[in-house]
Amino acid sequence: MKFSKKILPALILVAIVFAANAVFAQSCPMCKESMTQAGKKLSDGFYYSIITMAFLPMGLVSGGAVFVIRSSYLKRHPESTLSTFGIVREVVKGKFGKK
Repeated sequence: MKFSKKILPALILVAIVFAANAVFAQSCPMCKESMTQAGKKLSDGFYYSIITMAFLPMGLVSGGAVFVIRSSYLKRHPESTLSTFGIVREVVKGKFGKK
């Protein structure tokens, strides 16, 4: 029963992300296609700006999540000498490891 309480919000979040992704992606391809007539350099600029707009928020959110995970772990284990990646690996192994 505990497992279903944890998995349901995660599934809802994934569904919302996929639905939002489809809505936001509708205007970008046509913009890029119309710019190809203006020249390759301008078209490439639009392509890289779209990639940046997509990955920058994801990078900021994941960086914030790593910061929260690290500070929470160090609060519970003040004697730890692990690096940030070691802490994330330990937390993931503890959460998703076999029980």
